[in-house]
Amino acid sequence: MTISAAHAELYPFQAKYAVYYKDVKFGSGERTLRRLNGDSYKLTTQASVLFGTGDYKNNSWFSFKDNVLTTNRYEHETSVMGFGEISSASFEDNGDILMDFEDGHVEIKSKPDVMDVGAMTIVVQNDLKLGKTALSYEWVFEKKLETIQFEVVQQETINTIFGDMTAVKVKEVKKKKNRATYYWFIPKLDYQLAQVEVYKHGVRKSFLKLTDLTFQ
Repeated sequence: MTISAAHAELYPFQAKYAVYYKDVKFGSGERTLRRLNGDSYKLTTQASVLFGTGDYKNNSWFSFKDNVLTTNRYEHETSVMGFGEISSASFEDNGDILMDFEDGHVEIKSKPDVMDVGAMTIVVQNDLKLGKTALSYEWVFEKKLETIQFEVVQQETINTIFGDMTAVKVKEVKKKKNRATYYWFIPKLDYQLAQVEVYKHGVRKSFLKLTDLTFQ
């Protein structure tokens, strides 16, 4: 599974976030990119809300060589009030996706440019580095393939843990016009995600803020 990427170098990092609902903090999240060996990487994304009553974790393994990101596999785990679901998938060279769930197996006939959500976040950062303003990806979620699109809105200054910085503001293109999600990426921080805001009927319902960032 191959996806074009912008730069031949990935920088391992750990980014931590605070999650808010209506201006009240109700959770935290973290993204960690590790170089395993050579051109192999692992991205771990996890979140916990409401004092641990809801947990999310996604591990994504991929390789990055000669400007090409190759998705290998992922593991996904969610838990709500003690009840959890675990799934995993491997990406075959012909584009097929072999998925394992607690209740069985699913094989999805696909094509080589489909990715998982973890790999997609890395490609978004690199496409923004490349200067793209319209982004479209196909990714696998649960037992189906979905298309997700983004568009660059503008550059604006936002307050971060490092002070005021210029950010690229990106909007997720949605069919439901009463909902909107915006993302802010910081060019001087290797286009790391610094902020997310979710709106419904024009009112901000939840948001996410970067609280710590280290490059490794």
